[in-house]
Amino acid sequence: MYTFLKPFIFVPALLSSACSLTSSPLKNTQQMELPPIIQSQNDNRKYQVFTLDNELQALIISDPDSDKAAASLDVFIGSASDPEDRAGLAHFLEHMLFLGTEKYPDPDEYQTFIAQHGGSRNAFTAKEHTNYFFDIENASLEPMLDRFSQFFTAPLFNPEFVEREKNAVHSEYLGKIKTENRRFYAAMQQAFNPKSPYAKFSVGNLTTLADRPQQAIRDDLLRFYKQHYSANLMRLVVLANEPLPVLKKWVTTKFSAIPNHHSNKAIFTEPLLNAEQMAHKINIKSLQEKRELTFTFPLPEVQSHYRTKPSAYFQSLLGHEGEGSILALLKEKGWADEMSASTGFSNNAQESSLYLGINLTHAGLQHVDDISDIVFQYIRLLQQSEMQQWLYQEQQKQAQLKFRYQEKRDASHTVTGLARNLQYYAPQDVLRGAYLMEHSEPELTQSLLQLLSPERVLIALNNQDVSTNQTEKNYHVDYAIMPIPSEQIARWSNSAINPALKLPLPNPFIPDQLQLKKATTEVTRPQLIPQSYGMQVWHQLDTSFNVPRSNLFLALHSPIANKSPRDALLSSLLASIITKQLNSYAYPARLAGLQYSIYATERGLSLSLSGYDQKQPILLERIIAALKNPEITEQRFSILKNRYQQSLSNAQKQQPFQQILADIKRTLVENHWTNEQKLAALSTLSKQDLQEFSARFLQQLQPTLFIQGNTDAQETQQIADFIHTQLALSTKVIKVPAARVIQLKESSLNAHHLPIDNQDAALALYFQAPDKSIAAQAKMQLLGRIIASAFFADLRTRQQLGYNLGAAALSMKDVPGLIFILQSPVISAPEIESRIKTFIISFLQDLENLPTEELETYKAGLITRLLEKDKNLQKRSYRNWLEIDRENDNFDTQERIAAAVKMIDKTNLIQAYKSWLIDKPRQFRSYALGTKFIKEDFTDVQPITDNDLFKREHDKL
Repeated sequence: MYTFLKPFIFVPALLSSACSLTSSPLKNTQQMELPPIIQSQNDNRKYQVFTLDNELQALIISDPDSDKAAASLDVFIGSASDPEDRAGLAHFLEHMLFLGTEKYPDPDEYQTFIAQHGGSRNAFTAKEHTNYFFDIENASLEPMLDRFSQFFTAPLFNPEFVEREKNAVHSEYLGKIKTENRRFYAAMQQAFNPKSPYAKFSVGNLTTLADRPQQAIRDDLLRFYKQHYSANLMRLVVLANEPLPVLKKWVTTKFSAIPNHHSNKAIFTEPLLNAEQMAHKINIKSLQEKRELTFTFPLPEVQSHYRTKPSAYFQSLLGHEGEGSILALLKEKGWADEMSASTGFSNNAQESSLYLGINLTHAGLQHVDDISDIVFQYIRLLQQSEMQQWLYQEQQKQAQLKFRYQEKRDASHTVTGLARNLQYYAPQDVLRGAYLMEHSEPELTQSLLQLLSPERVLIALNNQDVSTNQTEKNYHVDYAIMPIPSEQIARWSNSAINPALKLPLPNPFIPDQLQLKKATTEVTRPQLIPQSYGMQVWHQLDTSFNVPRSNLFLALHSPIANKSPRDALLSSLLASIITKQLNSYAYPARLAGLQYSIYATERGLSLSLSGYDQKQPILLERIIAALKNPEITEQRFSILKNRYQQSLSNAQKQQPFQQILADIKRTLVENHWTNEQKLAALSTLSKQDLQEFSARFLQQLQPTLFIQGNTDAQETQQIADFIHTQLALSTKVIKVPAARVIQLKESSLNAHHLPIDNQDAALALYFQAPDKSIAAQAKMQLLGRIIASAFFADLRTRQQLGYNLGAAALSMKDVPGLIFILQSPVISAPEIESRIKTFIISFLQDLENLPTEELETYKAGLITRLLEKDKNLQKRSYRNWLEIDRENDNFDTQERIAAAVKMIDKTNLIQAYKSWLIDKPRQFRSYALGTKFIKEDFTDVQPITDNDLFKREHDKL
């Protein structure tokens, strides 16, 4: 797979002087005009880029239709610039900025303000960037910007919290020490040039961040902050429903005080791989079952060519999955089932790289050298072929369509991406830079291609059974690095190119009919089309987002789909068999913006199909044909069975907090089978079992079809008729009921202990509401908003109990509940529960003392989130599809909850809190002891039995 629009980045050499709006030394001199920002024709927002006197560049976005405001500030500095003796300093600094400023010294104030006003916040530290972002209700943007700007103007770095937050960073490090992607990267760093900034440990821990004689960590934080957090390295994006002049005034007022130290952007002269590291292979021993083969090639920088994207041409071909591709040949041989091509580890102003990843089968593990040979054969095919202009033009056309019919994303994603773009693209290209392909550069493309040789590669094999001879110190990963033998390089350089490897044919799925259809009458929600056969058909012609796209959902409910763990597995395997069968055919459709997915549900199989509507019927016809006649070969079945075994086994090795959360969701819903039950059933399944199941599955179906977008009622009816005919659907109505949520007894505590191999203890305590009424849903969601920031501030900021924790409303199939979860390296599971219950008791007084005006603020913030407008057709269609699934013909669940939130007063909220969490709680505890606390178990553990601890109501819950 190739992600086509990876951001190619660029720093124009004269950007600051040629495009700056910085004031002239002469007062009252008119600012220089910038070229207008180039927008999609589908984009009705207003944009303005300007530069403050301190050289901070800002982009403001006025969107009258936005019901949320958001901002992101990107600092062009990251962990690659950590001092050699202070690994993780940039990451630690990111943590510290949230913990109080001179103007707002309370470390909880920022989080609390966001929670009160329906917002969210986060930050991340990358190799060359640190990005801070939030979203919030529009009415609260100005005071929020005031708080946000103080991070970069006058943070406190309170010594008390410096010491405490080191523990949070250490907890984050420990909590992810067995995470496979971190382990893989840590091992890969051992094969990089040790002087490269990409070879650094970047998270930090108590050792790297410890105070040392004459070197306090707080002093290093202040020094790093003053040196690198300079206004001239910052890019700010703010989006709201306010006019541009108002936003400009707010930004100017609040961000002009950020100091400008005239810092320079980091320049990295050491490459990712020197000659000493190239032509090597690294074996990496995984904890989970992994069979991953990767290729890394260092390349010159391509940022300055973002307008032409020379490497996109061959990156797309190497990651292609259609006929003639590397993956198609490997799948035919039974050696691999997935492949991707992407921008590699390094991508900066000095260098770039190419990364190829292949998921191997068990058979593929025995043919790693042969697979590598096929990869280099295809590379030589490209090297020996002239650049195909029609292929570049296809990519260009796809990018143009994607930009032309771009839909809105949520506010925080929008500002975060654009803040980073401002660091690389000319201001006028900040919106379209990732989509630009103005013309090809054949000579440059060929010169880059020639660098993809066996002499310049780093190959990695990630697997549980590889031979190793060294151990990485931070994540304790076993690995071995060895040179690739010269005879192997000679073979890969000269072997005959397999005739099955070919360039792709022209893509038949690129649309050329893009007209928007018009409805004769305005319809505000999906309508049920009456049918003479037993299929529900819902439809809405919806071109309000001005895109020629449609979303199609088809649910095929069957009474045999989930009766047992065996049936659930067979449903999943059938969905995967069909997907793999269609992969080569449908891959060009994905490149052309036509996506599909077939997946198992608790009641059967579902199909989703989205994208440009013109070619959807062609792809749908092929999908239905595959559903009727799945090609269940022994090889394909064996590969998928092994992949499911791998997935189920690996699920038992996820982080503890992830496993206990999944356990709660699984245990409290009927017929949600455990991984252990599925693994036991999987071992006995055969190809014949799946063939028999496939035939039986189609015999009894309850189908539901929903189409929304640029498809009219007549076209929808034709699609429904086609499905009915092809699947030979019965006119008899079959009802497959949804699984029910298990109701916990009043005043009960039910428990599951999960044996997890991780040093941390972890525990989740879930409180279930007594019913699924709209009023109960409203109260639980409001309590979740009010409690979240206080829980974080107490157990994380003050008590420093762990990194992975939270309190939030958690509904299961519309049954409301509240969850408290914590993974801790410092206290046992019983102690975690004790701290949670202590918090719950003490918070009652906080709730009783909550001023009425603050409660109204929380309510208003929650209502804003509930009533947030759909940003794009996909989100709207999916929301409506969920309403159809819950059989709500009015499509108004969120509106009803919002109305119920409005009616909540302090008295009945406190009554609900006391009854549901303290006096008569319906509790479920899922926990892992942790190897560090293995002897510290509960004394009140009761095994769960259907008879004693659960009562199954005949009424739906």
